Amino acid sequence: MIKRILLGVLALGLPCTLGRAIPTTGASTSLRQISPDECKQELDGLRMVVEACAQELQQRTTAPKACDPSLSGPDEIVLTGSGKRRLQYDWLRDSLRQAAAAENAKHEQNAISNASSGLSDARARLEQMTQELASPPVSVYVPGNVANVRRQLDAILESGDYPQAKPPSYLERIWNEFVRWLLRSMVEAMPSSSSSATYLLELAVIAIPCGLLIWWFIRRLQVQRLGLLRDSAPHSSTPSALAWQEWLEQGQKLSREGRWREAIHHVYWAAISCLESRRLWPADRTRTPREYLGLLSENPATRADLFSLTKSFEHSWYGELPAGEKDFVEACGMLERIAAR
Repeated sequence: MIKRILLGVLALGLPCTLGRAIPTTGASTSLRQISPDECKQELDGLRMVVEACAQELQQRTTAPKACDPSLSGPDEIVLTGSGKRRLQYDWLRDSLRQAAAAENAKHEQNAISNASSGLSDARARLEQMTQELASPPVSVYVPGNVANVRRQLDAILESGDYPQAKPPSYLERIWNEFVRWLLRSMVEAMPSSSSSATYLLELAVIAIPCGLLIWWFIRRLQVQRLGLLRDSAPHSSTPSALAWQEWLEQGQKLSREGRWREAIHHVYWAAISCLESRRLWPADRTRTPREYLGLLSENPATRADLFSLTKSFEHSWYGELPAGEKDFVEACGMLERIAAR
């Protein structure tokens, strides 16, 4: 469904991926406050819920009670040494809701595959939250405590838990040699006793072919990096793994139930699936809504409609603003214009 977008937009912060710090006034004071030990117990219970749902989904006997989104419980506040942090479970409710609806999907196998992937991501996130909650807080640097800081840095370097430096590849070495040759050529072409016009002519003869070669080389690297292969099938977790018409059909079903927020949510991903299926960008589950807009910089008409749809989606989904039938109809109109191009 939208696993990676939810996992990417909801920040994975300390502790236990608890989200951003929140003020102590306003709506947050109405949430239940729990200790780190209570937080760990809650996370253990939520992992059991996810595992039970995944087991029944694998057996294709999923019942509403097994994957009920309400099993995630309400949002809470955990009291840590660095202050108050808010536990938000919208991403978990979406994974459970997708699993509960998998049996009734039009293409059952694709829906079950997507739901299983979402539950796997949810389980991994709960485990990461538990590990971060159990990890000791990072010590604060105190002036004069240089020896302690040095010991900590030495321990980090010896552990090897960081990306190791890699030698330059063959193409990178060729590129570096070419740049050095180009710089030497430009220095040697600088005028000594010749006229400025002759110097500019010589420089243009060298710079224009080299500029075209550089442009071609960069484009080749970009194509290789993006992996734009026409015959490559998208991952089951990417938006285009589900046809945009099916996203829209699910959104219309939610609208008939009066769940306008979720309905707009599905309409947005129908638009992304539609554009992604046209190979406008390589399928990637990690991309955020604003990154999708950046990929349409060369298509201003489509970008304008997607911008309006993204704004409506963000206001109702992430901003938790109320949505209604009018918002859903407007979102469907934007989708129709995007699909018609």
